[in-house]
Amino acid sequence: ETIGREMAVPELLAAIDADRPFYDQSGGGVTFSGGEPLIQWRFLLAMLEATRAKGYHAAVDTSGYATERTVLRVAAATDLFLYDLKVMDPARHAAFTGVPLAPILRNLRALDAAGAEVWLRLPLVPGHNDDDANLEAVGRFVGGLRRTRRIHVLPYHRIASAKYERLGLANPMSEIASPTTGEIERAVAVLASFDLDVRVGG
Repeated sequence: ETIGREMAVPELLAAIDADRPFYDQSGGGVTFSGGEPLIQWRFLLAMLEATRAKGYHAAVDTSGYATERTVLRVAAATDLFLYDLKVMDPARHAAFTGVPLAPILRNLRALDAAGAEVWLRLPLVPGHNDDDANLEAVGRFVGGLRRTRRIHVLPYHRIASAKYERLGLANPMSEIASPTTGEIERAVAVLASFDLDVRVGG
């Protein structure tokens, strides 16, 4: 069964234009997310160029898993990256996400060096990446970047469970509880100790 529908650039741009009064009033813009938008980087780049020509603010919500060349090409047409960091240990990252960590960190360094606007996001998942060792590793890495300092802690929640049910799939994280207020505050404190601009949610 196919979910969603294919759209060409003009068709998607027309759908965005239909909401222009909302963007103009709110000061918002367009966010390209997924899945992973960098997988379809040619289409993404065409959309970024089209939205920029119309004066829209454009954000790309990404895991950063792509080639450096792709990331920098997309950066040239992007106003803001919402960039995930999950686990800083390479073996744990591969087990948790299914992809290597090195390209993600390399691309983050490249964006930072290029002067891109990047808001980092740390999905806080109890028992998977909320330990002090991981939080400190995130803090050290981000603290070593030249200009990127903003990081959003995103507490894990079970909202996606309904999507799994609709698709008839088993949710591999169904037994994980959301972090407590104390666990969130501890994570914020650890990250803030590295002189980062730490926010919850967003």
